[in-house]
Parts: sequence; C-alpha cells; structure tokens
Amino acid sequence: MKETEKTAEVRRMQLSGWGNYPSVEADVYLPGNAGQLRELIQNSNYLIARGNGRSYGDAALGGRVACMLSMNRITSFDTGSGLITCEAGVLLSDILPVIVPAGWFFHVTPGVKSITVGGAIASDVHGKNHPEKGCFSRWLLSFRLMDASGAILDCSRDENASLFWQTCGGMGWTGVILSATFQLMRVTSVYMRQLTVRAGNLEDMFRHFEVHKNMPYAAAWIDTTAPVQASGKGTVLFAEHRQGDTTIEWQTKKPADVPYFAPSWLLNPVSIRFHNEIYYRRNKPGERTVHLDKYFYPLDGITNWNRLYGRRGFIQYQFCMPEKEAFEGIGEVLQAVTPSGEVPFLSVLKRHGERPVEAVNSFPVKGYSLALDFPRTRGLISLLNRLDELVRRRDGKVYLAKDAVSHPGLGRVDISRFTGRKFTSAMRERLEQ
Repeated sequence: MKETEKTAEVRRMQLSGWGNYPSVEADVYLPGNAGQLRELIQNSNYLIARGNGRSYGDAALGGRVACMLSMNRITSFDTGSGLITCEAGVLLSDILPVIVPAGWFFHVTPGVKSITVGGAIASDVHGKNHPEKGCFSRWLLSFRLMDASGAILDCSRDENASLFWQTCGGMGWTGVILSATFQLMRVTSVYMRQLTVRAGNLEDMFRHFEVHKNMPYAAAWIDTTAPVQASGKGTVLFAEHRQGDTTIEWQTKKPADVPYFAPSWLLNPVSIRFHNEIYYRRNKPGERTVHLDKYFYPLDGITNWNRLYGRRGFIQYQFCMPEKEAFEGIGEVLQAVTPSGEVPFLSVLKRHGERPVEAVNSFPVKGYSLALDFPRTRGLISLLNRLDELVRRRDGKVYLAKDAVSHPGLGRVDISRFTGRKFTSAMRERLEQ
C-alpha cells in the first residue's frame, strides 16, 4: 500500500498547552507517515505541527493542527559514535531507555522528558548547562523538513543552512520537521554529584553562580514570597556527572499522579508561602548523589502536575536579560512581583552563555533567565504588562515556547501577517475574562 492511500485520521477537540491557557477548538490530524502529512498540507490553507503539548503557552495552537505523535520511530542508533536518528514525534522519554544503558545521554535537555524531538528543535530547547553546551541546535546534525508545498528538504549546516537555522527555535513557521539526526554525550553513570548552596538574597545568588561557574550544571529556585530585604532568597543546585560506575541501567520510579483538577483556591499566597518554606528547609546545603532522572526531570515526578493550578490554569513568564543588565533587571522584576499580590508557585533562575551568530531564533543570550509560574487570576494581566516593560527596557526577551500573552516586541511572532487577525490582542482580552 502506498503511504498516500490512506488519509490521516482527524479529531475535533479542545486544545491547550501545558498551562491549560489559552485553549482553542481545533481539527487535529494524526498523520502516520510523510504521504499523509503531504496530503494534509496540500489541502490546507493553514496548518501547524504539534508534539506532545508540553509547551506552556499558546505554541502549536490553531484551527488545524498536525499531531506528530504517530511518527515516532527511532530509525538508527550507533552505540559506538552516539549518533541517533529518529522521527519528529519520538519523545525524549522514549529515547532515554535506549541510549542510557548504552552509555549515552543528551548534551542538552530541558526540565521535562515528555517532549518530542521535533518540539525540541522548534523551540531550540536549553537546559541547566547552557554556558557549556548551548541549545539543542548545537548538537543537531541534520533534519528533514516538509515545506508548505509538500516538498521534503534535507537541512544541515551545509545544506539549506539558512532554513536549518530559521527552523531551530522558529516555532514551526518554516514547515514540519519529519526526522532528525543528533549527537549524544558519553556518560558512565546514571548518577550526578549535586552541590546545594543557599542564597540569602539576589546578590548572594549571583555570587554563587560566579563562584561555582566551573560546575557544568546549575539552576536556582527563588522564594518569591520572601520579604523585600531578602528578595532573591533561594537555593542553587549545581551538579556534574559522576564517573566510573560498572553498570548503567535506566530505571525510574513510577510517578505520582494528580488525577483531578484542584480547586482554584488551592494555590494562594498562604499555601505557596508554606510550600516555599518547606522546599527551602528540605534542600539543605552540601553534596549528595542524585539520579539523573531526579536532577534533570524533577517535574516529571508527578504526572499531570499542571492540574494543581485548577481549571483556570497558569501562565509561565520566562525572560532572559543580557549579563550587564541581568542583576538589576531581575531585581526590578522581583520588586514588581512582591507587592503585586500575584505569587508565582515556581521561580527558576538560570545562567546562559554566548549564543552562536547563526542561531537567530534561539531564546538565551549571554546573561540570566528567570521563569515565573503564576496561577492565572483576573488581575495577572496588569502585572504581566508591567513586566513586559521592565524586560524590554533591559534589552530582554521572552521564551516563545513558554509564552502566552507577551508583547510582540519581546520576540512573539505577529501572526496577523498570516491570518489577518491580531492573535496577541485576542489572548490579552481572554486573559481579563
């Protein structure tokens, strides 16, 4: 049977990102091969590809969506060189049990493993080791892309190079990624040596990043409920790979589950303050050994944790500022958040290195990023408007893979050029409802 003989399955459904906001009603197609995808593209005025829906905001939302999860084969893996080729719909969580026992891991991985390889490329994801390893695109050798005509193009640094770099971090605007080949990193253990340090304020936090800059991995948690005089209080988790274990196995614990949406009042300033105090006390200073899964993917320890925010969902506001602006700029953001009454449940600070000139769409710049997870409330829009201005004033930008409502000048694509309507304005209007 030819791959074009069967039409892709279609379902009418409500779609949202991991933050459960915004949501749209969409025709979701499930192509199982390139032929079905080509037929879909050639018979569509507009279409966007979607992976596993783990982007937090409005990425991969539209009236017609191609869900790539059925194109999920690992087609080759060279255990000697660490080169792997797979289809775009393969999840990182499906790759780990294959590569880790063979002594390989990802050079770059985000904080969740339930994302697709296609999504990792489209977002050009980064991890806790950006100063040393950069974004996912640095280790990407090539990919196959289907454009708006249905043609398949091979893209690499040498072939269709401009399209290669426009696609990395381009959030799906260049076409649909079909498959990719990328380089893995050799490891000899499934464990990490983790160093935990505490910071009493933001100045202390930045000092720790500088003192321990030789550690390849670093991410900090900030207590946004701390008083003004302790703004930036938190903990930093530094880590490096442990060496020399005799056997490597990939065994992970079955995650807990949040089976239902929590009531909207569950996450409030009081409960978040209580959670933050417990987290701060639990993460005591010192060295310890932790499993790869626990260090890199702590959020995957609870399935459907996004339901803790209730049906109204949450909005993650993640921005990056240049190194010379970051300390004062992030301080201004925290000072704006503290008295606003809008309390993030989770706040993560990371350091970033240089961005390659070719990586025009990559999010990080040399400096620092801060991610703030806000329960969605009626008053949140006014705070986000203010944060937009603070970030813009410091030459910062937002991360499109997490964004839902930020200003077009901060890096969002104004799709009115493609659809004839102001998507950003519509989202802002819905947020106030």
